[in-house]
Parts: sequence; C-alpha cells; structure tokens
Amino acid sequence: MKGNIPIPELPFAEEVWLMVAVTSVRERRTQQGKPFREVNARNATGNLALKIWADVLEAHEELRPGLWKIAGKLETFQNQPQFVVSQYRTISIEEYREQVGCDPLMPRAFTLDIETLALADFRDRVGPKLEKDYRLGNMRLEQQQRYLEDIAAEEERVYQLGSLNATSGRILSIAVHVGPVPGLEIEGLTSNQSEHAFGIDAEGNEQKESQALKDFLSLMSDFDPGCDLIVGHNVIGFDLPFIFQRCLANNIVVKPFVDLSEFHVQAVFDTMRAWWLGGRNRVALDDVAWALGLESSKTSEVEGSRVFELYQAGKLAEILEYNLNDVRVTRRVYERMVACFGG
Repeated sequence: MKGNIPIPELPFAEEVWLMVAVTSVRERRTQQGKPFREVNARNATGNLALKIWADVLEAHEELRPGLWKIAGKLETFQNQPQFVVSQYRTISIEEYREQVGCDPLMPRAFTLDIETLALADFRDRVGPKLEKDYRLGNMRLEQQQRYLEDIAAEEERVYQLGSLNATSGRILSIAVHVGPVPGLEIEGLTSNQSEHAFGIDAEGNEQKESQALKDFLSLMSDFDPGCDLIVGHNVIGFDLPFIFQRCLANNIVVKPFVDLSEFHVQAVFDTMRAWWLGGRNRVALDDVAWALGLESSKTSEVEGSRVFELYQAGKLAEILEYNLNDVRVTRRVYERMVACFGG
C-alpha cells in the first residue's frame, strides 16, 4: 500500500494511506437511511473530504477532531472527489511530525471587530436630504418632531449615524485576534495566538482607510474557508459587508472570502446568531457578556456611542484599546458558546 502521498497527487481507486489532521466530523445518512460520517481533513499538502461508512466506524474507535492515520481510496461522487476510508487510527504529534516532516496545520479563528466614523463629506448631504424627506412626507413621526424642535441637532444626529452605513461611513479601525478553534487543541502542539490592529497604530496615529484595509487583507491572505473561521458579533450583518463595501469604495481589488448570501454562512461564527440559535434577532455583545458573567469591553469613558466624541478629542489610542477589548470579549463569548453548544 502506498503512503504519505501529497493530497493533490492521490491516485484514483488505489488503496493508500496518509497522515491528516481531522478538523470536523458530521453524522450523515443516505436517503435510504444508511449512516456515515462526513469528515474534513487536511495536511501540509492540502484539504481532503473523507467519507466513512458505518461498517468501518463499527470496527474502529469513534472518530473525532485530531491527528489520524487513514487508509482508503479516492473516488468520485456527483463529480466531486472524496476519499472513502477503510481504516483509521489515532497518531501522536511526534508520529505526525516524523512522517509528514512538519507540524499539522490546524484551523484558526479570526475574531474581528471594526470601529467606524461618518465620512466628513457626508455632512453636506444630511441637511438637503432631511429637508427633502420632510417636504415629501418621508419622515417618521418621531424624527419629524425632533427635526421641527431643533433642525441642527437632528442634522448632527443623522450625520453621526452615517457611521453605520458604508455609503456614508468609513472604517476607522479593525482589530483582529488570531487563535485556535476551541476544541481542536492537540497535545504537544503549541497554539499560537496574536492580536492585530489596523487603522490606528500603537502610538495612536491614524492611518488611511485604504491602507488599513490593505493591511487587513494581507493578514487574511491565507484564510482558508475550508477549515478556518471568521468570528464576530453581528459580523455577518455589519462588519464583513462594511469591510468589503469600503474596499469597493476605495477601489481595492479583492475577492470576498465568504459568501454571505447563504442562509447558513460557511466559515463564519456569528456570536449574535449563535445566541439566538441561528435566528436573526439582535442582542448587544455587552448584554451577552453580562449574561455569561464576562467582563464588559465598555467603560464609563469608552463605549461604541462615544467613538465620534473620542475621535474629535484626538483620543485614538483609547478607541484602539476599546476596539481590541471588543475582540477579546467576543473571543471569550465564542469560547463559551463552543464549549456549551459545540462548534
């Protein structure tokens, strides 16, 4: 039996063996009710979809994420390649290193959060737009009342709310934590973790939005949607669309690395949706953290609604630290959800 063949070079219909890191295992059944496991695996040479039938499962220990030596044949199913496993056993990190020659590539979680500001030029659009909406009767009653009571105050309120839309706002900072996917830790393998910030440097100096976006995309250049995850609170509804919309506004050529049109978005763990078990209701990160007994990222001096005020006061270092703290809290919420609900 041939072994340790690079995944892209696996021959069809020939029994081989190889060392892999299993990153996910799903229980499945055929239309006729026959059970099997659908498994994602990878090594330094690439990713591989595995299928394990019930008769093989019955003869072996339960398969779970970790390091395995597998044997089987590469076949095709509905024009897609899949590796049908005939045997498998656990292996140690030392055995993997000896056979493969490097450490396993384990899935990573990129936990992110952005802070945004209204575009300076948007201020000139607010007054005429509000006047037009009032004249045409397009204002809701409560806004109409605010507008008639104090036009300048309502214009300022609407201007600052422009930070919530990529047509009228821009990215001030992006904070990212890169770490292991919880539950996939391997004994003997050190899990590297790192924090990154773009848009505001460590000294509190502002960078151009276009540069911040390019630097963020550079960090994400080896993101693998086949096993890695993007994690965030309302990241599907806000952060990810905003990032790529602002790439478009800045004429930055990039292929979005996730498809948000899917109902169950792949390669993304949204803690807001996870709180609602996949539903589309809203809940603040601070409220979820409080419910879970976790320390809030907000303080009496810094919270999301005060970003514009802090920016005007030149307190960019405080904004950056708040952005990073939001990411740290989101990571802790994510870890709790994985521990309790599963990945």
